[in-house]
Amino acid sequence: MHEMWKQLFVESCLKGTFRYPSRYQFSPRTMRHFTGQISQVFPCHQHGLNLDTYSLAELTVEKITPVQTTSKKIMLYLHGGGFCLGSIKTHRAWLCEVARSTGLTVMSLAYPLAPETPFPDLTEAVYTAYKALIDSGIDPKNIILAGDDAGANLALGLALRLVRQKNTALPCGLMLLSPFIDLTLTSNSVRYNQKHDALLSIHFLQKAIGYYLKNTQFDPSNPRVSPLFDDLSGLPPLLIQVGSKSMLMDDAKRLQEMAKQAEVDVSYKLYTGMWHNFFMFNAWFEEGKMALNDMRHFIEQRLD
Repeated sequence: MHEMWKQLFVESCLKGTFRYPSRYQFSPRTMRHFTGQISQVFPCHQHGLNLDTYSLAELTVEKITPVQTTSKKIMLYLHGGGFCLGSIKTHRAWLCEVARSTGLTVMSLAYPLAPETPFPDLTEAVYTAYKALIDSGIDPKNIILAGDDAGANLALGLALRLVRQKNTALPCGLMLLSPFIDLTLTSNSVRYNQKHDALLSIHFLQKAIGYYLKNTQFDPSNPRVSPLFDDLSGLPPLLIQVGSKSMLMDDAKRLQEMAKQAEVDVSYKLYTGMWHNFFMFNAWFEEGKMALNDMRHFIEQRLD
């Protein structure tokens, strides 16, 4: 199939199966089941990888290790899903490719979801898991912290907390993919990309924010909730990836600009014609493969 027709077909399927249904008041439990089923379309190639599951600070972690790896570095990955969706299962195929492409051991954390565990308890659970990883003997200089969508929010928020506290070492790098880091929804792309993004809708983002801040007194503009508004000084080397059709494109652009102003070593890549979390479709689109290659290049050039 021609690339253009293949992209149009996939975008139409996504709009019909996820974006449009997100307008309706399905419960988080129903949506989790639904996204779990949809994620099975991603081909999960586990050849050459070892997958193990264990507990980290009472949270489940799936550890994906390339059989031939020689790297001491690991990637602690926080999946996306608007704080209320996503799981180890939904991101397994993607993270297997990340492990295979980068040669790193990837640790996928199953953090608790909203609205059952809203802010700030959710972020506290992620912080506790990171502390437990350090306490287990892993050198922070060998940890790359990564996440997509809401997971990128949690990863950035965790890194900024570590900068402020100064009593726990920072990871050696930070990778934020299609980051959802402005919960005020004031980025211009939230409006002008509404019709172009195949995955996200304003209805879903608003519901996700409501779940995340359920029964709290925190405003979406609080830097602990929207880390885009925090002081970014002191962050480790940063990689940002986003698609040009993503509703969150300007979250990523603004983060790049603010990181530069804060003198953070930042690498930013915009993938033309791609929607939110396009990289998970790397089996079918060259842009997804490019994203993997760019991640590997970032690791090789900046972190080794």
